[in-house]
Amino acid sequence: MTATNASALAMQGGKMTVRPAALSPWPEITDADRRAVNAVLDRGDIWAIHGREATALEDEWAEYCGVAHCHAVNTGTAALRCAVVAAGIQEGDEVILPAFGYIASAQAVMLARGVPVFCDNDPRTYNLDIGAVESVITSRTRALMPVYLHGLVTDTSAITELAARRNLAVIPDAAQAAGATENGRRAGGFGTCTAFSLNGQKPFQSAEGGLITTDDPEVFTAVSRFAALGEDRPRHLKPGETRASWAGYVGEQYRLTEITATLARSQLRRLDSYLATARQNAADLAAGLADIPGFDPPYVPEECESSHYRWRLRLDPAAYGWEGSLTEFRDRVLYGLQKEGVAADTWQLHPLPAHPVIRRRDRRPWAPSMDASPLEVWNPGRYPVASRLLASSITLGADPYPLHVQRREVIADYVRAFHKLAENMKTVMTAPYEPVRPAPSIPVSDL
Repeated sequence: MTATNASALAMQGGKMTVRPAALSPWPEITDADRRAVNAVLDRGDIWAIHGREATALEDEWAEYCGVAHCHAVNTGTAALRCAVVAAGIQEGDEVILPAFGYIASAQAVMLARGVPVFCDNDPRTYNLDIGAVESVITSRTRALMPVYLHGLVTDTSAITELAARRNLAVIPDAAQAAGATENGRRAGGFGTCTAFSLNGQKPFQSAEGGLITTDDPEVFTAVSRFAALGEDRPRHLKPGETRASWAGYVGEQYRLTEITATLARSQLRRLDSYLATARQNAADLAAGLADIPGFDPPYVPEECESSHYRWRLRLDPAAYGWEGSLTEFRDRVLYGLQKEGVAADTWQLHPLPAHPVIRRRDRRPWAPSMDASPLEVWNPGRYPVASRLLASSITLGADPYPLHVQRREVIADYVRAFHKLAENMKTVMTAPYEPVRPAPSIPVSDL
């Protein structure tokens, strides 16, 4: 076999399976998007308190999610902050969330002076393991925060029943799950209040932004106040009325610009089309990899439709006789796929409880002197599912090439790349490779 042979691995000089030019980059900005943004620029009202674009976006997203209320803010993290505060989380209150997720979820709790309490992930769905939640509930628990990881909404009935029985709020983090459904009901329609992200990587994006949905008018009022410096700001003024700054509560300023709102409205019109593409591509990947040992596609229950923001593939090194570390096998496979042109990455490397900021939580992690605080020893054995999952899985749809804009021909090339690696796995396991390198680097002493 020569380096120019089509069957030779690209990591050894062979031909790439996926041509870089074939990949479709994200975000996709259309003429309709440009016209919408330019119209706002031409009007000159690029920001406003309850501007007409932001207000229209709130109404449209509430209708899309099938809920009574929506409030728009400037980031997904701000949406989480508002949701946590509006759900009543105060100093010392515990909020249960999955060990594998995104740090913004935990930080939203901590910034409310609450305490994030972690529960291991479900081994099939990778979401919060509802069967293990009861074991970490205490007298201080006030809320559950299910994170719809990679866009999969699951176990809403069980979570709702548990929360009602234990008198807990439910604060779903749906940052990756816009348009995802369970039993036909979209994310945003479950729980006390739900937070969404409009970050530019998401299938529903406006560069940055966030949305909070709820059916509870009191929660909606609390969100609106906290996002507006603690003021009660009416959405509409009567003739002759003037807005007055009059803060009755503590809050922050999370106002969404009119430019961002109008871009989101334009993108929303294509969301269902993007989701259909992502689901078709996910189905093609699952079918194409079904006969390859050691590559397990994500599990999606029959009653669920995922957004497939990321497509997490679990690796089984034992299928190829690998006896080394899980992370080395993962990194070798990832390196081989990337060299073949597949948009793949790890997305995250460690469970949330491993982060230094979490291990300082009993020492006021928000305090300026936190750098001097000693770290608790990280024990991955406390969260075996999350730890093993991150050590032995990769994701497809890496930024800026998500599944929701890729042509089926590209997905077919992805499948061929996997077959190519599987057929040459002995080489993948022994050839020189580049391990995943976190930036910034993570000191061994921190773990």
